[in-house]
Amino acid sequence: MYSKFIMKPTIAIANLNHTFGQGTLSKPVLNDINLNINSGEIIILTGPSGSGKTTLLSLIGGLRSVQEGSLKIFGKEMRGTSKKQLTQIRNQIGFIFQHHNLLRCLTAYGNVRMSLKLHPEIPMSEHRQRAVAILEAVGLADRVDYYPEKLSGGQKQRVASNSHFEKK
Repeated sequence: MYSKFIMKPTIAIANLNHTFGQGTLSKPVLNDINLNINSGEIIILTGPSGSGKTTLLSLIGGLRSVQEGSLKIFGKEMRGTSKKQLTQIRNQIGFIFQHHNLLRCLTAYGNVRMSLKLHPEIPMSEHRQRAVAILEAVGLADRVDYYPEKLSGGQKQRVASNSHFEKK
């Protein structure tokens, strides 16, 4: 028996092209990329330096605008979307960056709290409680007041990736 529901891919890419620079200085980085990724799939992206891996991930993550072709995330076409729409899509995606991008002058708590400041609907009086809860959820309860230099690489990644959180 066939299911009456057809699963759409979480990420659908068709004829995607991306170029850096303009005119005689333009350099094609992505050329005719076609890819579907379904919910639950694990994808390993490999290739030599400069082959466009980071550019592709930046496009999928809504960190860059689509220039040519189609890129759909959760069924939403990314080409031609506004900055506000890109932000809404990014709020549904979790990132673990290759480089942690933590502010060295802030503790783990301070780095997580920075993202809370971007949400005016969260009262400042709740920031400490929420940031600590986020860090506890990823096993860093004992590292709340540690600076990045005192954290391992994996701990830094957990701090950096947990700046994204569910709204209550």
